[in-house]
Formats: sequence, structure tokens, C-alpha cells
Amino acid sequence: MSEFYKELKELRVERGIDLEEIHSRTKISVATLKAIEDGQFSQLPHTYIRLFVRAYALEIGADADDTLRRLERLLGNESGPLNEKNDLEEDTLDKPVENEEEITDLSTSSRTAKNMRIDMVKGIVLVIILIFAIYIIREINEEEAANAPILYPSEFEEEGPITDQMLQNDYDVIVESVQMMEAEAPYSLKVATAEKVWYQTRTDNLSPSDDVLPSGDNRIYEFTDSLDILFKHSESLNLYLNGSALNSFDSSSNPIRITLSSVDKTVTIQRFAPKS
Repeated sequence: MSEFYKELKELRVERGIDLEEIHSRTKISVATLKAIEDGQFSQLPHTYIRLFVRAYALEIGADADDTLRRLERLLGNESGPLNEKNDLEEDTLDKPVENEEEITDLSTSSRTAKNMRIDMVKGIVLVIILIFAIYIIREINEEEAANAPILYPSEFEEEGPITDQMLQNDYDVIVESVQMMEAEAPYSLKVATAEKVWYQTRTDNLSPSDDVLPSGDNRIYEFTDSLDILFKHSESLNLYLNGSALNSFDSSSNPIRITLSSVDKTVTIQRFAPKS
């Protein structure tokens, strides 16, 4: 079997065509052209062997069809076209060879497009999951907000306490009133205020307890025998005994003491004013 590739090289040299010239026109690398002339077809991409050989043959003025037939015989394909796998080559041969790198990029571009589609699908799925998660979180927050107790605005800054010693030294009782307590056991007193107020409570026989009631807040105290509460002021202060309002005192910036006794069934109110 004649080594046709050597004949191709001899024809190129005889016609004074340099490999660099063929490379500049076809963009097929010089290394690939040398592999064709040396018969090293195993070094070439199998899919594009016929494409490169045909382009080379055309550039040096050889019979391209005859060259391909001889190539097929060399590769063991006596029957002519290199089976169905080479149909792609036949179609490609009808197109001008511009760039070996462009041919290699065909498969790369196909893979890149496929990867882009996969990434796009993944991105869409992630966006859907994110939107669903945001919706669920918002629904949970709205449900928690709807079920949360209403919190009035509070100010927990401490106010100075009013001690018994201060009441004795700095204040006089200007009004003391006693009224009948019409409520029945069990007893509870609700304290509500629109203004922050310091106060002290003594329930039954327990020790006194100091606290600051924030503006807009309220407290409920239950007692059995007695409840004594000293407020630093009575501005915007409202008291409810078993749900009924106690309206026997005026709003004042001075201290006021409320004493409830279930034993005597009385409500005692003392209003204080600074000593003159």
C-alpha cells in the first residue's frame, strides 16, 4: 500500500508551499500538518481526521477525493465513507475550514450551553425555594404577632421612692376619707396609669414591695385581709376593685395612700401635700 501522505508532502515541497502558508489560510496548526505528512493520524482528533486531510490536500492542489479514499484504506475502511460516525465529517467538509480551535470549540460550546441550562434550572429552583421560605417565615411571624399579648409602652427608669420617714418629715395629710368597700371576696385591685409612677404595696401581712409602673401599663393585686398601696402621685391613675372603679380621689402630683380592708370592709384614702 503506497504511503500517500509522503506523496502529499513531496507534492507540497515540489510546489514550494510552506506549512506556515497552509496554517495561515486554514488555521490548522503546523503540528497537525506535520502529523498528516508523517502519517501520524493517531495523534489527530478522530472526528476531524478527514476534515484536516481534505483541507490540506486542497491547499497543495492534490485530488482531495482520491486522498480521502486512500486515507480510508489506510485506516481500514475499504468500503468508502467511514460509516455513520463520519457522516458529520462529510457534512463538515462542505464548509470552509477556518480555525482548528473553532472546531474544537464546537463540543466545548455544546457542553457549556448544557451546563448553562442546568445552572439556570438550579437557579430557578433555588429562587422558588427562597420565595417559599420567605412566605412561610412571614406567615409564622404574622401568626405570632397576632397571638402575642399587647404590650403597652413602658418606661422602667427608676423614680425616687417615698419612704415613711419622708412622709412624716416632708408631707402632711391634707385629706383622709373612708368609704365602705362594697366588693365581695375574692378581692383584686387593678392599678392602671397613663403616667409612669413609683409605688409601694403591702399585701396582707407580707413585707412591703417597691416597683415602678410604666406609663400605659397596669398591675393586678389579689389580697385576703388587706392591701395598702402608696403612690408617689395620682396623675392619670385609675384603680378598679373587682372590676369597679374607685373614683374617690383627684389627680395630683403629690403622694396618695390607698388602704383596703376586708375585715372592716373599708377603703381609706389619704392625700398628702408638702409641708409649708
